[in-house]
Amino acid sequence: MKRNALLATILSVCMLTGVAGPAMAKTSYATAWKAAYPNACTTLRNAATSCILCHTNNIPDVNAYGDLLVSNNRNYLGAASADSDGDGRTNGQEINEDCTLPGDL
Repeated sequence: MKRNALLATILSVCMLTGVAGPAMAKTSYATAWKAAYPNACTTLRNAATSCILCHTNNIPDVNAYGDLLVSNNRNYLGAASADSDGDGRTNGQEINEDCTLPGDL
């Protein structure tokens, strides 16, 4: 019986570690993005928290903005001058002025 309890404990720890890792990463990225853009509208701040700011509906796939951030080592402010979705507005303008997603195509 002790062996089964030990096995159950080990499996539980493995499962929790696997689940907690991605959640902690998501939180840290969203927190860093919000710190870089403290005046971003609530809609975009919520999008950062829910991952749709940088990801497609098929997580872990990223959208154009997420792809830029990955290639720039998550330099959030460094990505502001680019136009990830090609709509004629820079990512910074979309985030700071328009309240629109910078990676929507």
